Amino acid sequence: MKTKKVGILLYDFVDALDFTGPAEVLSLTANNKVEQAMILYRKHLLPTQPFDVCTITETGKQIKTHTGIKVEPDFSIMNCPKLDILIIPGGPLRAVQSVIKNKKIQDWIIKHKSIEFICSVCTGALILGETGLLDGKQATTHHLALKILKEKYPNIQVVSDSKVIHDSNLITSGGVSSGINLALYLVEKIMGKSTAERTATTIEFIL
Repeated sequence: MKTKKVGILLYDFVDALDFTGPAEVLSLTANNKVEQAMILYRKHLLPTQPFDVCTITETGKQIKTHTGIKVEPDFSIMNCPKLDILIIPGGPLRAVQSVIKNKKIQDWIIKHKSIEFICSVCTGALILGETGLLDGKQATTHHLALKILKEKYPNIQVVSDSKVIHDSNLITSGGVSSGINLALYLVEKIMGKSTAERTATTIEFIL
């Protein structure tokens, strides 16, 4: 399988688990049992890994998460490589609102509308909703933001009883820890159920 390039959009005050969860799941996914065992002992990931994860910010400069952790991104939105999968994590509403108002980031997301998958975690659905790409589609978000998503974007069919919603090439997930569910869902869609189950076992996550 050709390695999938995964870009995770970061911004100031983003929720750390929203992006580290899927980053870890996808990075620790292996092609087979032998490689799965090898990555538990090696310092560096294998060159044959099925997902190559990178982080991206608007300017390429360091950001600070909601809990104060500093993160140095790999790329800016201007120099990032061609992506197969884009993940938009969430954060506190004020941080998300800043990204919603950022036309450069919004335009950049829209430019990726035809890639394999565009995904959101938690309140990242509000950022994705602003692009208009979710109009006419089903989506979900954090349970405390469901009402906001529904009121602000009435053309979105908001779902409240599922962790992961897949509609067209758009995948949304609800809640901070749901980024793990989202990533395992991606693994299953791309590599099959047995690989997703093996990855879940590796990180000791119950599907």
